[in-house]
Amino acid sequence: MTVNNKLDKTFGAAGAFAGVVILIFGVYACFYSWIGITTIIVGAFLAFTNTSTKIDFENKKAKFSNNLFGIISVGYWIAIKPEMRIGIQNSIKTQNNFSQSNRKNTQTIKDYRIVLFNDRGNPIMPLQKFHKKEDAEKELEKLCTELNITKQ
Repeated sequence: MTVNNKLDKTFGAAGAFAGVVILIFGVYACFYSWIGITTIIVGAFLAFTNTSTKIDFENKKAKFSNNLFGIISVGYWIAIKPEMRIGIQNSIKTQNNFSQSNRKNTQTIKDYRIVLFNDRGNPIMPLQKFHKKEDAEKELEKLCTELNITKQ
């Protein structure tokens, strides 16, 4: 059984919104010029590209991937070994947007991620993300039993 966990939009919320606007403009421009097709492609790339992690429980493998256009998965599989560990990390991401009047808009995104660690304790890849720590702890217990690895 393979589970796909969507993590983040590659270009953030502002980039995804800009991609939707460019996509809509490209559809409008297609009625007047063939240049609109390239605009549609750029807009779809910005709007739909995201990151995700796929976990194959039967073969004990995980794949962190960038999904181009939300469809084309680019990444490689890593075998999950018994000496690896998983744990919870607090993730804080900050995105800065500047308006035309040069005002800075800072958006801070806080969440909890279940992360796969190697045998030395270095993080390899995030497996899932949650908004509440309690939900992350429950899922961590499930993943420990299904993958037969210990918590960090």
